[in-house]
Amino acid sequence: MVSLSMIPVLVFLLSVSYSLLFLAPFCHAATNTLTIGQSLKDGETLISVDENFELGFFSPGNSSLRYVGIRYYKIQDQAVIWVANREKPISGSNGVLRIGEDGNLLVTDGNGSPVWSSNVSVVSSNTAAMLDVTGNLILSSNDSIGETDKAYWQSFNNPTDNYLPPMKVLVSTAEIHVFTSWKSANDPSPGNFTMGVDPRGTPQIVVWEGSRRRWRSGHWNGIIFSGVPYMKAFTTYQYGFKFSPERDGNFYVTYNPSDNSELLRFQITWNGFEETKKWNESAKTWQ
Repeated sequence: MVSLSMIPVLVFLLSVSYSLLFLAPFCHAATNTLTIGQSLKDGETLISVDENFELGFFSPGNSSLRYVGIRYYKIQDQAVIWVANREKPISGSNGVLRIGEDGNLLVTDGNGSPVWSSNVSVVSSNTAAMLDVTGNLILSSNDSIGETDKAYWQSFNNPTDNYLPPMKVLVSTAEIHVFTSWKSANDPSPGNFTMGVDPRGTPQIVVWEGSRRRWRSGHWNGIIFSGVPYMKAFTTYQYGFKFSPERDGNFYVTYNPSDNSELLRFQITWNGFEETKKWNESAKTWQ
């Protein structure tokens, strides 16, 4: 039997419970977005809805310098797939990621000085950023959050050293050096190696060391890259790659995995190798 003296306490507890239930969906939805007036401080992160990717500050390896990057979230080896301020690291843990007055994404150091910006023209300063389930950080108007076709800027169009399957790589009339390696295993600043597409003849993937070709895949014959004959043994890779036109009239390289649940990435390593890496959950390692 409930005494009269306990009624105010019960009313309070019920009201708190109701409030938490009401607010929970909004709190969860906000974890993958950043809007005007919000900031992401060092130690805080955005997490994609599927909890595969995380955006926040990190220090690579044995370095104490701080960078803003995107990495895998749930797995043990939280490989970094994209870095914002790779040329201007932050000393100390007072860095902030926010949306600036001009509507761009902005990273500032402990003194409030900018070290990186998305630096694009936006139609409205009322912008928002979202970390998508693909690992893509998308800046758009607040009314079009997450819509890539209406994006002002997105990390997939400004990659560092990793290609993820949902990305599209432009095939132009000239060689395009799209991906740039880290300088070393512990230094994400731009390194000596780049990777991209040579469109001459039929397209092929090329790794350059400076302006010198270090490696090429051989031309695409519609099934495999001619210089990578072992692709024939892996139907996953044979039919994943596509060279196709888009609505804008350009040709793009895309990769569609046979299993979308797999965590798969292609990387130009700091020492100049193109590596295809797939997460092996049972072994807890990239293979």
